[in-house]
Amino acid sequence: MIPPTPLTRQWDNRLWMSGLSLLILWGLLGYRQQLQTGLAVTALTDQAPWGLYIANFLFLVGIAASAIILVAAVPIFHRQDLAATLLPAKALAITAVTMSLLFVLVDLGHPERILHALPVLGTLNFPTSIMAWDILALIFYLVLNIGWLLYHYYGQKQSPTTRNTTLHTLGILLTILLGLSIHTLTAFLLAGLPAHPLWHTPLLAPRFIISATAAGTALMTLLFRLTRHRHIPDSLFPLLNKILTAALLTHLFFLGSELFVLLYTTPRDHQAAHSLYLGWNQGNPWTYWILAALGMILLATGLLLHPQWRTRTSAQGWAAALTLIGIWMEKGLGLLLPGFIPTPLGEQQISYHPTLVEIQITLAIWALGALILTALLRMFEKIDPPLQP
Repeated sequence: MIPPTPLTRQWDNRLWMSGLSLLILWGLLGYRQQLQTGLAVTALTDQAPWGLYIANFLFLVGIAASAIILVAAVPIFHRQDLAATLLPAKALAITAVTMSLLFVLVDLGHPERILHALPVLGTLNFPTSIMAWDILALIFYLVLNIGWLLYHYYGQKQSPTTRNTTLHTLGILLTILLGLSIHTLTAFLLAGLPAHPLWHTPLLAPRFIISATAAGTALMTLLFRLTRHRHIPDSLFPLLNKILTAALLTHLFFLGSELFVLLYTTPRDHQAAHSLYLGWNQGNPWTYWILAALGMILLATGLLLHPQWRTRTSAQGWAAALTLIGIWMEKGLGLLLPGFIPTPLGEQQISYHPTLVEIQITLAIWALGALILTALLRMFEKIDPPLQP
């Protein structure tokens, strides 16, 4: 295979950025329509007040939290060879948190409503509201990552002996704490609703953390392989594969334990779970959705456990892609919409299909996130030599 020349690489970058820009413009047209008409242009109803926007929010908060894997691995486990991954991991966390907040913003309908949830400007009902804790954790996590990113970027010419080691260690500990907190609090938002039995389980928060670890590791595997950053060492990928395998096995164990409790009981006790996982006879479309997601996760786990396939780069890439898609399906709409069953009127099914406007806005936010991440990664490629922890 002929390696790409600087000229072809430049044209590839221009096409990539142009495509993302067109998606953003297309999404802005949809958002303009939503601002003019309101949330009536979406498929959201009283029975399903959360849809595609919040489903992506749940997934992206996990991606943001998973960035602590590399942040913690470098100093705690003394993996000096992974020092070059610190800035890309921080960039991924910043991008994911920004996208998460944007999905919350568009879900509110009018953007000025977010003022009611901001500190000082609005009433957070702190500390009684879990939403207040989650908002503050997301804001602090975003600010901390931006500050830590600037600290590393502009401190690249300093030797490790001249850096403030106390500040460095404190920043790492705060990053790990907030990274775990933002996704735990997001899980508590759902688990704290006893009217929705599918979410009202103590295993939801551990499942969120483990699934976030799997999805984030899979995304970093694909990201580092596709970008081919010159400072990313080959020793990174065996570590990511081990983390991904362990996270998938733990995720399946947690899910199996929860399914035993949910499905071993009578349908009257857990109507949502029975309708979700055993609803093919009832014509429930979300049953096929969740079974497809679980099939992808099981296939990815099998690829990583197979003694011959797990060492192949192609198999690792497929496993990462299947993990990413499967967890997005299971943890997003597959968890969100069935949780509203039964409805306050006792309905056993919810009819929800995202409208074109929702798809436009969703793709625009994903394109904006890809644009931000691309810009940050390009900026880090100019750093030579790579950072030292």
